[in-house]
Amino acid sequence: MYLIFISSLNENVKLANRIKNKLEESNKEVEIINLVHLNLPMYDTIKEQNDGIPQAALELAEKMKKAKGYIFVSPEYNFNVPPVLVNFIAWISRIGENFRALFSLKTIQLATHSGSNGKDFMNSTRNQFTKLGAIVAPREIITTYSLGIEEDELKTILDEYIYIGK
Repeated sequence: MYLIFISSLNENVKLANRIKNKLEESNKEVEIINLVHLNLPMYDTIKEQNDGIPQAALELAEKMKKAKGYIFVSPEYNFNVPPVLVNFIAWISRIGENFRALFSLKTIQLATHSGSNGKDFMNSTRNQFTKLGAIVAPREIITTYSLGIEEDELKTILDEYIYIGK
């Protein structure tokens, strides 16, 4: 099972669906999770102490434990990572004794549809996921309003991603 995490609506949802369809053509089991729809409260230590970890984050952590890898589809937000993704990582890293547990040795594919080229998002998340112990695929999936991605190129990138996780 591969989990596709989306950090926005609109064009990134379309890109996530293309990725999902391409993986399913290769007989991979895939689930899309839109982080916007999770409605996780903004992380802070007082909230965690008073209310505990949100049930949605706990349920998602169980799916993540069973997943073979993750694909993050996100726009670049003010030359960085969207707050909804940062917040998700904050909550998920608080589950269990080891903050790296849900990322360590998981393969991650980065993808973006951004108004710019999304490189700042890619660099920032690549750095964070690597430090969390993940194996981040070397090639990225990037689309903009003026630059698409051909189906054969998308398939090649995803095939390489799957190969890394074997």
